[in-house]
Amino acid sequence: MLTKQKISRFAIEKILNNFDLGKIISIKPLATSGNITYIIKSDKNKYLLRLSPEGFRWRSKGEIRSEIQLIKHLLKYKFPVSLIISSKDDKEVIKSENRFGYIRKFIEGRPKLNPNLKEIEKFGEYLGWFHNLVSGYRTKNKRKHIWDLRETKKNFKEAKIIILKSKFKNKSEFVRKLESNFSAITFPKNLSSGMIHEDLGKRHVLWKKNAIVGIIDFDRSYYGSLLLDLGQACRGWCFTNNWRKWSNKNFLALIKGYQKKRKLTKLEKKYLLSAIKFGILERSLSFCLRFIDVSHDKEDEKYSLYSVSLRGLLGMVEENKNEIEKIIAASSVSGKTRR
Repeated sequence: MLTKQKISRFAIEKILNNFDLGKIISIKPLATSGNITYIIKSDKNKYLLRLSPEGFRWRSKGEIRSEIQLIKHLLKYKFPVSLIISSKDDKEVIKSENRFGYIRKFIEGRPKLNPNLKEIEKFGEYLGWFHNLVSGYRTKNKRKHIWDLRETKKNFKEAKIIILKSKFKNKSEFVRKLESNFSAITFPKNLSSGMIHEDLGKRHVLWKKNAIVGIIDFDRSYYGSLLLDLGQACRGWCFTNNWRKWSNKNFLALIKGYQKKRKLTKLEKKYLLSAIKFGILERSLSFCLRFIDVSHDKEDEKYSLYSVSLRGLLGMVEENKNEIEKIIAASSVSGKTRR
């Protein structure tokens, strides 16, 4: 697990004094995968304070502004994201020492870690809706952290030296696997793009009973291919039994729901399988570097190795390749989209 970074009670109160949130009743830390996050309860409402931590999850002021711009764009269309709270002097970006972040309204809801097929189809609809809203949209502020194929290959070139000098298990074989798999993947430049979420796994979708009430954590968002976003979502929603099995039923439900709102183009259908594989490879590299540089957690190392093994995530996708391609081919194609 990542070491949880904190800020002092004094620093939190100093931030809150700049906001009209009402009388503060409680301030409680929220366990996350890295961000500095607190639930703020007042006599008016419930809020979430989030700051980027030091290290690889640090975000600049401009990147936080970009994230806020994306959230505000989605709010215009009543997409279920949370309202960003402005300070008394009408500022949205918070600074505490060299950390930047914001305060937003807290969304009451929970992720469903074992969703049924109807719920997966519902998520697919929301993902298709989201992609309709962000297609062609780019925030004024740029994001420096990008996880597309070009940047990931570039990062991997630099990371190879770090990995091979580290104590990462089976590091030479791991590097060879990533190298061969990355070289086998290409994407055309004319895929539909927009401000993608990039990390729409189950834990970032909040539910109340059978309704999706919140999409959260846009700190990995950037302007990129919608197909890569879909590929990462498939990685997050189509493996079952604690990542031990690929479910074609889950995949079919997700694609069915997605196409209710946004039809895949012929080009996207051609490269969707590659997008799923790329999502696995990118996360494998990410977890490897997190293990080496930050967490030193054997579970991160284990997941990274398992992702690219023959019996792991990449192997299961390859084993189900024919069925996956049949499902993709059977889905309807259209250049038109619906909201």
